[in-house]
Formats: sequence, C-alpha cells, structure tokens
Amino acid sequence: MPFEVSGGSMLGFLFLFSALSPGYSLEEEKGNLLIEFGHGRPPGVVELLNPDMVREVVRNGEPAIEIERGNDPYKKVEWLFRLKNPLSQEEERLVLEIEFFDEGAGVIQPMLLRDDRFTGEWMRPSRSVSFTRLNTRKVRRALFEFEIPSVDWQNARNPHLKIVGLQYLKSMRLLTVTQDLEWEELAAAVPIEVTPIVKLERPMEITCTVGIEDVGNPPSLSNSLENIREYAPLAKVLGFTSIECFVRWDMLEPSPGHFDFSHYDQIVEAIQEYGLKWYPNLVITSAFALPGWYFEDASNLGFTCLEHGESNQVPSIWNSRNRDHVTRVLKAFGEHYEPMGVLEAVRLGPSGNFGEAQYPAGAGKSLGHQGISMHAHIGWWAGDAYAQEEFQEFLNERHGSIQTLNQAWETNFVSFQEIKPQLPETYRTSRGRLDMTEWYTDSMTKWCDFWAQEARKAMPKTQIYQSSGGWGYREAGTDFTAQAKSMKGISGGIRLTNETDSFEQNVYATRLAATAARLYGIGLGYEPAGFHSARGVVARFFSTASTNGSNLYTRHSVLFNDDYAVENWLRYYHLLDLRQSPVVDVAVYYPETMNQLDDGTFRHLYAWGFNSRAAEVRRRVDVDYLDERLIREGFLDRYSVLVFCWGKVIPSDVEQIVDRWLRAGGTVIFPTYPRGPYETVEGDTSVFLSWERGDTGDGSFFRFQGDMEPISLYGDFIEGVLKEVPRLHPWTKQAMKIQHPPRVFFSILEDGQVLALNYSDESARILLKEESSEVLPPFSIKVLELPLFTD
Repeated sequence: MPFEVSGGSMLGFLFLFSALSPGYSLEEEKGNLLIEFGHGRPPGVVELLNPDMVREVVRNGEPAIEIERGNDPYKKVEWLFRLKNPLSQEEERLVLEIEFFDEGAGVIQPMLLRDDRFTGEWMRPSRSVSFTRLNTRKVRRALFEFEIPSVDWQNARNPHLKIVGLQYLKSMRLLTVTQDLEWEELAAAVPIEVTPIVKLERPMEITCTVGIEDVGNPPSLSNSLENIREYAPLAKVLGFTSIECFVRWDMLEPSPGHFDFSHYDQIVEAIQEYGLKWYPNLVITSAFALPGWYFEDASNLGFTCLEHGESNQVPSIWNSRNRDHVTRVLKAFGEHYEPMGVLEAVRLGPSGNFGEAQYPAGAGKSLGHQGISMHAHIGWWAGDAYAQEEFQEFLNERHGSIQTLNQAWETNFVSFQEIKPQLPETYRTSRGRLDMTEWYTDSMTKWCDFWAQEARKAMPKTQIYQSSGGWGYREAGTDFTAQAKSMKGISGGIRLTNETDSFEQNVYATRLAATAARLYGIGLGYEPAGFHSARGVVARFFSTASTNGSNLYTRHSVLFNDDYAVENWLRYYHLLDLRQSPVVDVAVYYPETMNQLDDGTFRHLYAWGFNSRAAEVRRRVDVDYLDERLIREGFLDRYSVLVFCWGKVIPSDVEQIVDRWLRAGGTVIFPTYPRGPYETVEGDTSVFLSWERGDTGDGSFFRFQGDMEPISLYGDFIEGVLKEVPRLHPWTKQAMKIQHPPRVFFSILEDGQVLALNYSDESARILLKEESSEVLPPFSIKVLELPLFTD
C-alpha cells in the first residue's frame, strides 16, 4: 500500500495527504502520514487509525486510496484520522478540502471531534460544496467548513476526524483561509448532466427529497436551491424520477385571494435542469402551512381533544368554511402547474400534523403555526363545536329518534342536542362505542374524499395519491380500505406513509391497504415513516415488487448518506421491473369491528393482539388482509382460506358472507382466543357454534386448541392445515415445500417467478427440488423459477 506525501504553498495551508507514486509505505511508517505546516510551523504527523481498511488503486488512470466497502447495516465505514499537531484555537474556522475520484454514488460526510468525553461527539460542517459522488469517473474536489471546537487535541482519546461516504481519496488538505470565489467555482462545477447508474425498462414513479426546506417562516429558498444543486444530480444517478417537497398554503397565498407561485416556480425550474419531475405534497390544512391571515381569522377553529379539552392548531375538518379554501387553493395550483408538464404526480395533505389523511398524532408538536409548539398526541380530536353538531346529525340519521338511541346506548338523553362526542371507553354499550368510532373514522374518510374530488377537478390529467398512514389504530381515523375505494373514484392511488425497518412490521402496517389497492385497481405507493437502514432498502424493494407498487419514495438523508444502503439500492433496483400482482389464496381476517371496540387490537404499537399472530401466518405463506368492507364487496371469493388471528366480535352481515363462502368450499382457521365462541355485535353465537359442530357444508373449519404462547404454536398449526387444503393453488403448495430457516419469506408472482427474501443477519440455505439448494446472503433477495419441486 504505497503512499507519498507532497507539499504545497497555498495560503493558510496546514497539511496535505495524498496518494501518488510508489515509494512510501503506510505499513513501513506504522500508519503515520506526514503533515507539512505553513506559517513557519514545524512538520507534524497525521495518523490514519484504520490503515488495514485501505489500499492503493488506480481508477481510470488516476491513483487513489480506496477504503473497503461496508456490509453491516448497523455500522458505516469510516476513515479515521488523528492530527498529531493540535489545531490552533486562535483560528475560528477551518476548511477541509478533499480531492476524490468520483466513482459510485453517495455523500461525502466529514466530521470533526467536538467532545472527547466517553465515546466522543463529532460535528458536521457548517458549510459544504461539491460533496456528492455522481459516478462521473473524474477527479473532483469538495470543500467543508468547520468551526474549530475547543478540544484538547493533543490528549484526545477519540479520532480527531472521521469521514463517511468517501470511497476513493486522492488528497486532503486542511486550510484556514479560502476565497469565496473558490466556493463559487466548485458550486458551478457540480455536474448537471449525469447518467443514471440504474434504469427500469418498465418505468414507475420513484421519488425522493433533496433537501428542499419545508419549515421556517419563510423556508429558505437559497438553501433549497443549494441542496437541489448537490442532491438532485445524485437522485438522477440513483434512478429517481421525481423530487418531492411540501407545498405550503402560506407560501402560495400570502394574502387573501393573492396567489404567488414565485417560490415554487424557482424550485421547479431548478429541478427541471436535471431532467426530473416534481412530486409536490400539497399541505393546505396543517398548522405549519397556514397563512397568518387565515390563522388569525375568527372563522379558523382547530381540533380539540376529548382527553384534555385542549386545542390543536390543525383546522377542524368539521368546519365547513375550510372547504372553500381547499377548493380555491387546489384550483389555483392546478391551473398554474398542470399545463407546465412538470408534475409526475401530486400527493394530498388533507389534515394531520404533517399533511396526512388522519387526525393529529404525537409527532410534530413543534410544527404549529410560525413554529409555535402546539398540543398534539394520539387521541380523539372531536371536541370542537362543529364536531359536536355533526355527531348529533349523524346519530339522528342513524337512530331516527332519541328513544331508539337511548335503548341502544342504555342512556336517558332528552334530545340529540344534549349529546357530545366522548371517549370510546366511556360508552356503556358496544353500539354506543361503535357509533362514536364509526362516525369519527368516516368523517375523516369523507374529508379526504372531498379533497380527492377537488384535486381531480383541479388537475384532471395528473396522478393523485392520498397520504394514508398510521398502523390501524382508530384515533388516527385512517380507514385504509375506505380511502383506497375513495381514490378509485378519481383513478388515483394511495401513498402508505408507515413503513419501518422491520419487514414484518411493514406487513402489519401496509398489507390491508396494499390488498385494497390491488383489489380496487388503484396506484400504490410506499414511504418510510422515518428511518430505514440498508436492510430496509431490501425489504422495501421486495414489498414493492411483490405487491405491484407504482410509487416508491424515500428521504434523501436516509438513503444517500449510507453507502451500504446505496449499494443495496443499486443491487436490487432492477427487481422493480418484475413488479406484478402476487399469487395469494390465503386471506387474514382484519378485525376492524373489534379494533373499534377494543384497544388491544391495534392501538399500542408494540402490544398488539392481532399483528403478532398475523406474523405467524406470513412466516408460512404470503397473505392478503380482508376487512369487513372488502368482504362485503365480494372479494372473499378470490381466496381459498380465511385465517382469524384476533378478536371475538364480527358484524352479523359479514359473518353471513363468510358462512356462505365456507359452505361453498372455503376453509376457516381459528385461534384459541377467545376461549368462548365468536359472536356478532348483538351477541349472537349461533353461526360460530354451528361451525364448531361441523356444520360447514362443503367447507372445513379448523380451530386451534393449544396455548396462546408461544405464538409459533398457532403458526405450526396453520401450516399443517394449509398443506392439506385441496383448493390451495399448486404454486402456493410448491412454495410451502421449500425448507428454509426463520426470517426467509417467499412471494409468488403472477408469471410464476418466486421472490425469496432473507431478512436476517445470517446467510440462509433453502432446499429445493432434487436436493438442490440456494444460498441467500444476509438481507438479500433472489429470484427463483417454478417449478421448485417435481410432484
């Protein structure tokens, strides 16, 4: 590993570390590299602390030092340096210049030690330029400016400098003085014309952010344009087709009736330079996007929670005056931008803290109007006067008379005007609680449907997605199948904003909506709720390809800053060309009515009754989820098996549909819980008891009698039953024969290909026909071809 140190004469020059010709051995110097100081200072030493991770290479005729690639989703590869001569505290700032060979894709991220205590803290630069790797296969330079922290450099135990995202280092210099012109020249030299490393034969909407500022009053346009300059070409290199950002009402209509598009026009113009489309998230009625003139108007009324009686700044969806504003703003936006041909799609932001199709939640407390902190939590936001009035109208229409309601609720109200929304657990009867939760959920569905209809009028030629999030808890108000059906009416789609780094949790959170999107024939998009690692990239490609997704979104800071994530992105990107509907003949009953009656179903993210058992089904076979709406609309007939996982209450009409399907040859599998019989909302157990007696017509009913824990016992039982079901698709039977370790999942595509996902830290060997086998590396996908076995 030969290295050579070279001198320099730039003003303020402190040291230069470079990879040049043979003749200097890192090993011979025990990892020490010479520093040459200017201003008459004596020579010093910089130490590379991990020399075993680097080697000298030549790339396109250019000598460079390469660091080994990462393969650990939990740890990034870092260059670690120690400066033997302390940094001068007389200087306030220093600039790190990195010369690098630009191959591959990623973000160069140096960090300077800020606090040496314990395992250390490092600071990021206050200013950077030309820091993205764009696969130009040329030598490029980047500058990074730091404030010099107060650190005992001589006695520091931790590395002084760490660099992530740098694959091929040419040279590195530390400067105390740079000219603005040098920064400007480097900024101008960031490539605009770049070539994607990956490209699909069947294009789809692949969307990311690029650092366009969404918050701030106003958000900084100059910062946004600088970030577009750096990150947009990297997005293009990685195969993204569009750039997403929030579009705020206050930035569009600064005064009543006066629309100003100049802020977003400049953003769109900058995006277009890179041949990318725009994918705006239209946030009109979230608190941080409200114009001051509207926020201060007497007609504005925020949500009020039932738990504390306190207000949130997100406008109440029951305030009918807001409808005119939504219509006006969407119309103005559509008239301005749709004719320009810049929109790949738009995403609706009808409510919530961040512009989601749901009520306020815990995140986003700081996203109040003008940055004011607001009251926000998961809860029941139905305490305002408009909500009370609509609830009364709903109850009057449903029950017809106050006497009928009192009988159903076991109450003594004199009139509907006495009734106010109350916390679901305080209702005396199931009927009372279901009236509350159904009205609350349907109110959000109707509001989102109104948004969708107005958006379609405003943008008749643009693909439109609804933002559907949460994990099914009722306080969110998100009814996944209702929102999917709503978007079918405008030929739109749904963007699921609830993916995590856990593949199984992604199934829990998204499968009902993904099933509904496919059954209703609408677009399906996926978005991480926050962070995802390199392993999450693999899981997201698997889910998108095996559910026929039409849109895949990620945040640039999550993907671009992780070299291993980028590597996985490039490795499996081509699988998106395989996307198609899966072959699924096992459905899991999604207990929506039980969800509205019992918080144990979905409310607490890591204390589920349903999902942990549903996971056992997915570990054995690919599944769809069917709730009451999908069953009522006849979709159960597409499946051979219906598996129950949790709950004890089912609507009587849905139970009758399941009973007819069962008697026609279907198979029902039922868990230990509840110990007693399943019942309707009215308490009728007769149908379930008939199943238990064997009165199932041409179908079969299987009830597990074992313990609830460990949950795998129920999974073993389900697997045993499925292997004996005669109506099971032969491809499904083939996939179930594969012998594999835990955390390996299969999905059969319509064309007979099988996607195999190993979502574990260990390599997985799977056994196929004629004693052949395949080995799947950790967190990987492999495509298998049917038949897998010779029957």
